[in-house]
Amino acid sequence: MTSVLGKWKIESSENFEEYMKAIGVPEDKRANALKYLSAGSDMTQEFKADGDNWTMTTVSAAGEKTLSFTIGKEEDSATLDGRPIKVLFTIDGDCLVEKQTADGFECSHVRKGDGNTLTMTLNGGGQTCARKFSKV
Repeated sequence: MTSVLGKWKIESSENFEEYMKAIGVPEDKRANALKYLSAGSDMTQEFKADGDNWTMTTVSAAGEKTLSFTIGKEEDSATLDGRPIKVLFTIDGDCLVEKQTADGFECSHVRKGDGNTLTMTLNGGGQTCARKFSKV
């Protein structure tokens, strides 16, 4: 699963606002997400692993957030807009799969690295968003 390890910078994001609407992100939080987490924002994500114990660090102009998780273990977390969720990371072939669930809420984020490109596909609320990152 080394394809997603490393540091990645956002390059493009298709259907991001529609995806956020579909999963219930409030309008003011969507505006901030578009500003700080979209293409052109210089947002980065870095993945490190020590066996099944991983960290994902997201850095943007709004700040830094590090999430530590264990592959295959469901944990309490929060969405970027602060809603409490359960999150489960698994490995599916060459993909890192993140499943988020809460009362009346479910989405998945599938990340796959291919050389110097990381593709992230977000699915939830009947919407799909495709995000591309380049290796830093």
